[in-house]
Amino acid sequence: MSIHSEKQLVHVKDSQLMRKMLSYVKPHWKMVTLCIIMAFLIVVTDLARPYLMKVAIDDHINGIHRPMISVPAEQSALLEDQGKPFEVDHQAYVRLPAGSKLEQLPAGTEAVQIIEIKGEPYLIRGGWLQEQAISSASVVEADGKLTVLADQIQYPAEILSSDTIDEFHQRDFRGFILLGVLFLAAVIIGSVLNYLQTNLLQYTGQHIIYRIRQQLFVHLSKMSSSYFDRNPVGRLVVRVTQDTESLNQLYSQVVVNLVKDVIILIGVLAIMFQMNVRLALLMLVVMPLLFGMTFWYRMVVREAQRTMRLLLARLNSFLAENLSGIRITQMFIREQKQWEQFDDLNTLHYKAGMRSTVINSVFQPAIGFLGNLAIALLIWYGGASVLEGTITFGIVYAFTHYARQFFNPLMSLAEKYNQIQTAMVGAERIFDMLGEEPAIVDHVKTQSLPSVVRGEIVFENVWFAYNGEDWVLRDVSFRIEPGQTIAFVGATGAGKSSIIQLINRFYDIQKGSIKLDGVDIRLIPLEQLRRTVSIVQQDVFLFTGDIASNIRLNETSITDEQVKEAARMVNMTSFIEKQPQGYATLLGERGVNLSLGQRQLLSFARAIVFRPQILILDEATSNIDTETELVVQDALKTISKNRTTLIVAHRLSTIQHADQIIVMHKGKVREMGNHYQLLAHKGYYYRLFELQYKDQRQMVEQNKGSAI
Repeated sequence: MSIHSEKQLVHVKDSQLMRKMLSYVKPHWKMVTLCIIMAFLIVVTDLARPYLMKVAIDDHINGIHRPMISVPAEQSALLEDQGKPFEVDHQAYVRLPAGSKLEQLPAGTEAVQIIEIKGEPYLIRGGWLQEQAISSASVVEADGKLTVLADQIQYPAEILSSDTIDEFHQRDFRGFILLGVLFLAAVIIGSVLNYLQTNLLQYTGQHIIYRIRQQLFVHLSKMSSSYFDRNPVGRLVVRVTQDTESLNQLYSQVVVNLVKDVIILIGVLAIMFQMNVRLALLMLVVMPLLFGMTFWYRMVVREAQRTMRLLLARLNSFLAENLSGIRITQMFIREQKQWEQFDDLNTLHYKAGMRSTVINSVFQPAIGFLGNLAIALLIWYGGASVLEGTITFGIVYAFTHYARQFFNPLMSLAEKYNQIQTAMVGAERIFDMLGEEPAIVDHVKTQSLPSVVRGEIVFENVWFAYNGEDWVLRDVSFRIEPGQTIAFVGATGAGKSSIIQLINRFYDIQKGSIKLDGVDIRLIPLEQLRRTVSIVQQDVFLFTGDIASNIRLNETSITDEQVKEAARMVNMTSFIEKQPQGYATLLGERGVNLSLGQRQLLSFARAIVFRPQILILDEATSNIDTETELVVQDALKTISKNRTTLIVAHRLSTIQHADQIIVMHKGKVREMGNHYQLLAHKGYYYRLFELQYKDQRQMVEQNKGSAI
């Protein structure tokens, strides 16, 4: 399988993922609870505004035409059970809700109503008229008395002066002031609560993401080399950055806002059913269509988001790899070919993104259409009911607002659900990463090394393979005495570097044992083992920062004097002191402003400054010129004194001083001995030596010939 191919994840239920994600919220439960309380209060302020408008329309703007009951002013106590009475021209009045029945009138009261006929206001007695009846009513005058004829019934009537109408409106004017204050208070309180809630949610979300990123980084730092062999850097960067950012939206917006939306839906339904059951049921006619569309959306958007994440990880992996090797690309004029590969990945990611966009562009307008369809039904049925007088205009007006408030959360469901699915896909990858245990861990019962490590290393019948039973080392056994300098030689792929990787437990062996001072290295705590052993590799990695920080690797216990001493031991002092800022000179990315030899010398200083008891040089002098190599060889004599030193080398000239040379071939130990013993043996080492020096002699002779 390609390193850029994602492994198939074990299916995890959404409920399990959600429980894992919500577990990060537990430390912030007080903050989240406060945000939910605020969300409830915000919903109250939002739902209050249409209701206040309904009250303004029905009770005050159109309130003068509502059904009323009346008694003489001195008998106003008879009306108090129906509401707060008000007096006009020595008569006490109380307004009743639309649809009130004459049969329910209290004894001793009279039904009255103010209506308009041809622009003139009349007060009729003995009944109440519906809107349709008023539109066809007429005024009849007989014997100096006015009556209103409607639905073939005559109602005693009197025309009202403008002053009298103003007296009826006085109550409405006072009501407008109170409603305006309440409306403004709802707006201000809602805005303040929204501000506080947004800030609290952002704080909570950012803090949770901070913890998750910290956890991911710590977890990655504990993973073994085999994990990074099969996971490219670009993929891991996507996990730690973009996948966690998708969770940020969930924690800082979606969860509490989803609760808020649910409260809105419940609150709107409760208010609508309280105001008018028929209109509420009419609005719910479109709900089956809504549920069907949501079910379809849920099925397709999750897969679209997952595909986008997979392609983004592949795109980033490809980009990181090619930017790292940009010089090779330019050197071999492969820009066009690399662009074609990038274009293929970019096109796939673009198509996946467009698929997700198209899905959202279908779902959200469809929800909006269903919302407008519900409003159209409300206007059709509610308008007819207003004309019939069974519903007030204020109720229909409030219903249209509540219908929008009901469908707004559903319209934003596309965005929220998209965020939820994006977070779910990100969470799958994050928790899969966190769930993968490091292959190299401390043993349950560790055995610490003594404070002074002698440096004896013993391989006993070691078998090792990176994959399955494709053995790299086969039954390898040897002993390294404390303080010895040991060299490993052999052809490429013989297993030399694998031995080095095993001593530091970058990988674990399948068979046999490796012992350090008589203790199996699998029992030694990893931190202690790796402090005991320092490795200088051929491929030197330098971090962004100055020279001193790259030598001490930000280890605060290492003093400046120790850094300078390590640099002096590898003869870097003169080079560093020539730099503009000395040890504080900043290095470019991966030490690009240093030569290969200078980087190698810096890695020597880094290994020495940590004062390991065992020093390993893995092709460490391959990038150093002959003159510098002589300097390093001299330094190695100093730093390897009283310290076990292991050297892997192709150039046999660099290891002739070794106490013992171990010759590897096809994963097995073929020969052991010092330089002179192996030459005398005239075996595999002798042939390697002859081959190298034959090549060197031929090069010298060719150079002499060209000089002549």
